[in-house]
Amino acid sequence: MASVTARKNKAGEIISYQIKVTRGRDKLTGKQLTPYTMTYTPPEGWSKKAIERDLQKKMGEFEAACKRGEVLTKEEQKAQATEKAEQIKRQQVEEERKPTFNKYVEIFLQEKSATLSAMTVQGYKQSLKRPAEVFGEMKLEDIDYLMVKKYITDLQTGKRKGKSKKPLAHGTVVSYYTVLHTLFQNAVENDVIPINPMQRMKKPKPRKDDKTKEQKALSISEVNYIIECADKEPLKWRAMIRFMIDSGCRRGEVAGLKWEHIDLKTGKAIICQNAQYTKEKGVYITTPKSHESRDIIISSPVLQILKEWKRQQILLYFGQGKSTNGYCFTQNEGEIMNPNTITGYIRDFGKRYNIPGLHPHTFRHTMATNSIALGIDVVTVSKKLGHCNPSVTLNIYSHANEDAQRKATEIFAEALYKQA
Repeated sequence: MASVTARKNKAGEIISYQIKVTRGRDKLTGKQLTPYTMTYTPPEGWSKKAIERDLQKKMGEFEAACKRGEVLTKEEQKAQATEKAEQIKRQQVEEERKPTFNKYVEIFLQEKSATLSAMTVQGYKQSLKRPAEVFGEMKLEDIDYLMVKKYITDLQTGKRKGKSKKPLAHGTVVSYYTVLHTLFQNAVENDVIPINPMQRMKKPKPRKDDKTKEQKALSISEVNYIIECADKEPLKWRAMIRFMIDSGCRRGEVAGLKWEHIDLKTGKAIICQNAQYTKEKGVYITTPKSHESRDIIISSPVLQILKEWKRQQILLYFGQGKSTNGYCFTQNEGEIMNPNTITGYIRDFGKRYNIPGLHPHTFRHTMATNSIALGIDVVTVSKKLGHCNPSVTLNIYSHANEDAQRKATEIFAEALYKQA
């Protein structure tokens, strides 16, 4: 039941009324429950009769609202305010756990820096610049399949920021696709998003007008031509080209090779270092790509050229008071060679002798392809290349393996039917 109490000022004038609705007693303790209350302040200038009528109306409305459970006590209001504040705080914490695309790129790159080389992380960073233009401040969990599909399609067709530009090469599109897929999968594994939006997305296929050619291995006659051309080059570069053709080593492994890693008597070499370059760090040494060292055997002709180069290197550098720190191949002043220098030289070498598209990796690809085609087992080739397992080699050089199998089949069939 509602009751009312007038509140007066010091002059004895009524300034407001407190309306109170009792709640009875607690069934368990028997204590009087805190009543519901509200304050009614009459408008200025109203007559006493008008105020009484309005007050009775407000009392009736307030009591009805209390019975409907629409009114809270002060304690309940305080508890509700506390709960609301805690809810807002929980929402803020939850929002912080739902990063934007840009924020998660930072988290992703920082995590990868702990396990991958600086050069690989730099490549990831470069590949994530374009999607950042599209998804930047979007919440990672809000990015869906159709959005990513459109982004990949735009890369293939050349659309960027609403403008038409030159389409990217197929290999570049695949690289961007792979890095983005890796980022989303990483977010799934870290419980940041429930599902990878690229989970059902297949690797992009080349456009019909994409003229990008697959890397081609050189034939034996083409390799012989390169060797002839290399004989016209300075001894350092001749030795390097012959070593790369012979060993199939990566350019960074060549730049990181030291004389102490080569036994010039037996021809056995240990590939245990990899030189890399980034703008932030300059040229630095790390482990090979597989994170494991490997032994290779250098052929006698290449071993002789390396011996000749070592003798000349001593005269060229040490005679002038320069130090090479034991590296087989260095920059002109004796400092460790930048892998990009090797790429630039081989590219220019190809232009000088009309060998288009020549790249340090061409020699690696050529060694592997021809070795498998000539019947050398994949396990041996895989170990020489420094692949983590033979399946990687098979995946890359499946065409050469098929040729080798066909050749083996023909030899076996010929022997079988001869006996028959």
